[in-house]
Amino acid sequence: MPPVEPRPGPEEKPPPQGSESRVEPVPGRPAPTMAGEGFRRTTRARNKVIRAERGRGFWHLAIGTVFYVMVVGGMADYVEPGTRIGAHLVFWLLIGLGFWIAVARERRHDWGPRPRWPWAAAALGGAVAVELLILTMGSPMIIVGSVILLALGSFFLMLVG
Repeated sequence: MPPVEPRPGPEEKPPPQGSESRVEPVPGRPAPTMAGEGFRRTTRARNKVIRAERGRGFWHLAIGTVFYVMVVGGMADYVEPGTRIGAHLVFWLLIGLGFWIAVARERRHDWGPRPRWPWAAAALGGAVAVELLILTMGSPMIIVGSVILLALGSFFLMLVG
């Protein structure tokens, strides 16, 4: 196969008469090797501290408690009572951990204290709600109600996006 010869490129046109280039090389400085190299910063940019924002409300706590009621109430007829007690203890432990993290964030960011009662209400209210639903309705009804509630919640989230 014969060697391929490079094609001649387009000829450079001289600038039109009367117009001068506004960009001139800086004397004593080497020509930039890349486009835009001459526009690099020579001083470091200032770092602006972005303050952490506080969460709005206790939605995470309420939704976590509802999911807990769904799961533990739905499994109640199919596991031993000791397993349910263990689930209550794990839930209370997670609520306590979340409370401790929230208080630590308040102190670290110098925020004013928020109400503490929603944490206790979620811990005790979730456990009481599970036990009352198990006694009054039973696990199959809790499972059906959970599926309906999850479907409505998913529909709402799809609407608001």
